[in-house]
Amino acid sequence: MTISPLDLLVLLGSLQGFILAVVLVRLREGNRLANRLLAGLLGLMALASLGVSVPITHRWVGLLLDFFPFYNIMLLGPLLYFYVKAVLDPAFRLGKSEWRQLVPVVLDWGAKLIGWTFLAGLLVGAVSKEQGPAWGHWMNQYETYADLPRWISMTVYLLLSRQWLHRQAMNERETEPQNIRWLQGVVTLFLMFQGVWLLHLVPTLIPSMRSAVLSQFGWYPLYIPMAVLIYYLGLKGYVQTLSPAVSIARKPSSTTLAEETVQAVLHALTKAMAEDKLYLDPELTVQKVSQHTGQPAKSISFVLNQHQQKSFNLFVNEYRIEAFKQRLYQDPLQQLTLTGLAFECGYNSQATFQRTFKQMTGLTPRAYLKRQTP
Repeated sequence: MTISPLDLLVLLGSLQGFILAVVLVRLREGNRLANRLLAGLLGLMALASLGVSVPITHRWVGLLLDFFPFYNIMLLGPLLYFYVKAVLDPAFRLGKSEWRQLVPVVLDWGAKLIGWTFLAGLLVGAVSKEQGPAWGHWMNQYETYADLPRWISMTVYLLLSRQWLHRQAMNERETEPQNIRWLQGVVTLFLMFQGVWLLHLVPTLIPSMRSAVLSQFGWYPLYIPMAVLIYYLGLKGYVQTLSPAVSIARKPSSTTLAEETVQAVLHALTKAMAEDKLYLDPELTVQKVSQHTGQPAKSISFVLNQHQQKSFNLFVNEYRIEAFKQRLYQDPLQQLTLTGLAFECGYNSQATFQRTFKQMTGLTPRAYLKRQTP
């Protein structure tokens, strides 16, 4: 048996993917849902790589490749999107809507279903063995054009992931920055892979070009980068899981404010929150507070960072969480749900509220409510 160096590289990447997927599934440290989602992503990429790199040393190997669904590409986009959300939101869980997003994987099984239909027809005498090549042609045609919805699905989920990451980076300054950077890097690498895939996809969809492209390049332009992605995602993702959250030390500022200025800013901020209740605005920014108080935005940020040792978002969220607690004491969910109550206290995202509440109290909102209810 001989195997080309490129096939060997893809095959080793596949093996590495399976090993790291098992390690991540068994890993107890870190976010277990995120670990399992990353393991699923690696496992599917490894399975697809195995399908194109395994040497066909026996006819049974060829039959296995023809009838077993090695390629479940429609799952990659949703799994990556869920992984991004799970890393940044400890309260994230796979609900019915998430499971429904996995249903399009049946598109990946179309060619295999055609093959199994042929086998079933062969067993009952509905088709003849001589018709096998024609059925094989339709299987190949299906696999060729199924790559288009696969590419679209992956691209859409990558854009959703990038949008969600951008929103988190802008609105949640307390989110661990190393997680944001890690996920931004992952999404960027996959977007680059999508660009390579598109360059390979377009000519393979054109009948007059397909044979020439595959004869000259094969599937290596896709699966060599995928092998690199498997190594990077698996090893870096494993290290990322084991890395504790690192607080970013604030650099000493060369800027100083007079003590009376600091006190004036603090007084204005306290009045804006405690009396004017600016925290009820879900879109509250430093600039809005500056306009309301007449204090420069830079002075507000400086005083909070250097004198209160907290970010603007943390400062605002402290008032929102305290308001939520007070509302809970006054009206323990007789009129509103927990989410409805949080929205009345200045939040516009259930996930953001739950994450912030747990960070500040050590409990989920529902667990906190149970403790307060006699």
